[in-house]
Amino acid sequence: MGKLTLHKVSRSENGREIHYSYEVSKDIEKYFRLDNPYYIKYDRNISTAPLGLQVIPFLSNVMPMSWFVGFDVYMDECDETFFESLQILKKQFHEFFPNNVKKSELHVKSLIRNEIKGTNTSLLFSGGLDSYDSLIRNIDKNPYLISVHGADVEIADTDRWNKFVQFNSEERIIDHGRLFYVESNLREFYTYRVDLLTDLGWWGGIQHGMALLGVLAPLSYTFGITDIRIAASATYEVSYSWGSSPKIDENMRWANTKVTHDGYDQRRTDKVDNVVAFVDQNKENIKLRVCFAEERSGHNCNHCHKCQRTILSLILSNANPADYGFVVPDNLYEMLFSNFNENAVMTVGIKYQWTCLQDKAREGGAFFVLDDYDREKEYLERFAHLDLDSIVNKNEQQVKQRKRTRLILREKLPFIYKIYQKLRA
Repeated sequence: MGKLTLHKVSRSENGREIHYSYEVSKDIEKYFRLDNPYYIKYDRNISTAPLGLQVIPFLSNVMPMSWFVGFDVYMDECDETFFESLQILKKQFHEFFPNNVKKSELHVKSLIRNEIKGTNTSLLFSGGLDSYDSLIRNIDKNPYLISVHGADVEIADTDRWNKFVQFNSEERIIDHGRLFYVESNLREFYTYRVDLLTDLGWWGGIQHGMALLGVLAPLSYTFGITDIRIAASATYEVSYSWGSSPKIDENMRWANTKVTHDGYDQRRTDKVDNVVAFVDQNKENIKLRVCFAEERSGHNCNHCHKCQRTILSLILSNANPADYGFVVPDNLYEMLFSNFNENAVMTVGIKYQWTCLQDKAREGGAFFVLDDYDREKEYLERFAHLDLDSIVNKNEQQVKQRKRTRLILREKLPFIYKIYQKLRA
């Protein structure tokens, strides 16, 4: 069986950066970018956090790989509560993926029971709809906000990251003294072979909930944070395997912390209503950032399906999308219908988001008019009555295979992949 050994945890940059020195056996080297080992960098000194908590960011990223690849992990010390949490999480992933999770063990020489003194709240913050809705509903708690460079924006893409920081700085709703930035190569320390372990994509389908929550462990000790929140992206109305859900997030625990999968009772259309109501009542400006596409020139790209759905939801809430960080394309409604062609393949979660918008459209309330009331009303009525069950996922296996082939081509033959992209453009 494969083996990963964590030899040393060290700090640099005045206690702000944590490095992990680890070794992997030959049979699992293909899953790791050993020239780019996992690290994490904070904008605050976290050196007072115990070793058992400092290893949590590393384990939160490595242990899911251990479960799906099938290798053991060896280390000296870990927080006892988190060790117990990992056993529950592994069982949960096995429930989601009974044919994928393999035999593996975490071997720890010393388990330490830690305690965090404080009752402060934190919220992972991307600037998107989910995180803004959670911030609004928890505004009285004055939560620490944590944004992670390396999650949605690549480490090397300093231009987009600097714009993200700039956009944050322009938001009056944010308490900038309680806004932290974290940098981590959490999506770059492993190879494309990890992405091939499931059909869902590793980051979205498996990694991101544990990975993002795990980075908070050292911060939580330093700033007395025991109430930890991560915004939900779906609701109890739909059940599917995803890297962030109550069954994953709320089983992430260390010391005396409690994680809440926040807003799980709120549809995305409800969240838009909440944000619009907050803006109207408090005379605040909020610019939502729901995508990080390379084609983005401002707050959003305005063309991807996530932008389209958010724009449509704002329209159905009778709000002008331009007031919330969007430049509405002239052909918005034509773009919307292009999502429902014969090769349309959607996860359960994406299909659910479109269904929620259909329900909102069927309510028939006032909507924001872009240009022509009658024509746009006709579009909305047509959208509301689309039969998604008969449209999407007809050619699912064929489309998934093409996606898998593109991933392998991109990683193994990047020059040819670029030519392929140009030919398709």
